[in-house]
Amino acid sequence: MPRRPGWEACVEAEGMLWHTTGGVPYWNEGVAYRFTAADIDAIDEATAACHRMALGAIEAIIAAKALPAYGYDADAIRLIEHSWQTRERDIYGRIDFAYDGSGPPKMLEYNADTPTSLLEAAVVQWSWLTDTHGPDATHQYNDLHNALVARMRTLKRERDDGLLGARQRTAPLHVSCVFPHDEDTGTVAYIESVAREAGIEVVFVPIDSIGFSPADGGTFVDEADQPIRLLFKLYPWDWLLADDYGVHLTDAVLKSRIRLFEPAWKMLMANKLLMVRMREMYPDSPYLLDTFRSDQPFRAASRAFVRKPALGREGQNVELFAPGEATATEQTDGNYADNVFVYQAFADLFRDEASGTYALVGSWVIDGEPQGMGIRESDRAITDDRSRFVPHSFDPPLTSSSE
Repeated sequence: MPRRPGWEACVEAEGMLWHTTGGVPYWNEGVAYRFTAADIDAIDEATAACHRMALGAIEAIIAAKALPAYGYDADAIRLIEHSWQTRERDIYGRIDFAYDGSGPPKMLEYNADTPTSLLEAAVVQWSWLTDTHGPDATHQYNDLHNALVARMRTLKRERDDGLLGARQRTAPLHVSCVFPHDEDTGTVAYIESVAREAGIEVVFVPIDSIGFSPADGGTFVDEADQPIRLLFKLYPWDWLLADDYGVHLTDAVLKSRIRLFEPAWKMLMANKLLMVRMREMYPDSPYLLDTFRSDQPFRAASRAFVRKPALGREGQNVELFAPGEATATEQTDGNYADNVFVYQAFADLFRDEASGTYALVGSWVIDGEPQGMGIRESDRAITDDRSRFVPHSFDPPLTSSSE
């Protein structure tokens, strides 16, 4: 499709400053993906089912006291169990699927702790739709913004009613990430705007500017030395706990001096080892791929598989193995080579034969419900942080005729 004249200014006005990297567009509206209504139904149903199965697996792991087998130490276990048992509500997550329209979507992973590409999915592709298809265009699988505002309104009610803790009542929502970093800062700025639309006061603080005070038994503070009682952090839980302040964080959370989003139980949902348990519990699900802690089942059956770090991000340290091959046919470098790895059956992504590009579906869950999707396109079979975001639309269902 032709790009909109001045598209760079359009997306920058919406907060997307990372639309181009090294002269190559990351936001790519030169193409679009078109789905049928049946496709959208299939993705929505797969998202809801995979989210339910993930929750079921978490419940089973916690009930069995099996968290040590998933790599968690005593402090992380206390936090996960506490947040799960007290039913701390989350905000959002993104499930990535391989889907080519010819069979059920196949779950690749759940980005549940620090998912990005939110602004692109919720706002930028919607503006593209209305600009290119007209102001009355509604055929995009995308109710993300409305769902996020509704979730934040619920958060405000819970805060004001004291359901988040006595210290949290009337507290502003602090939002934090690595700064400067265009994508992370832009994502957090969008969360900030959604919270403000819902009536919540918001304060931004860079993650490395958060301090700790011994006051009130131990309190995290912002740059103005104001207590942080509610914190949305686009920063992984495992990194937080590995920090020098990690021991203080555990104590502050368990004693309700601070409440974090996403909650601690999302650590387990974002751990790719969870998919091993999901497959064990739901072996007949059409949406789950065979996933193991070893490559032996795939090698014994001469099947293609993918090796992924359990806590990896952005497609780093991923390897693809063809049937019977001892060395990877495709791989990426990264910062997660020392991780525990999971081994997952290879699933074909959609591939456009004319251009040779691959694409996967990132389907969003807001407050436990599927609410929309985005498409990431790549020149290789492994999707990474350089993979392009492309917009989508879908054809409305055919109306029935009396003839």
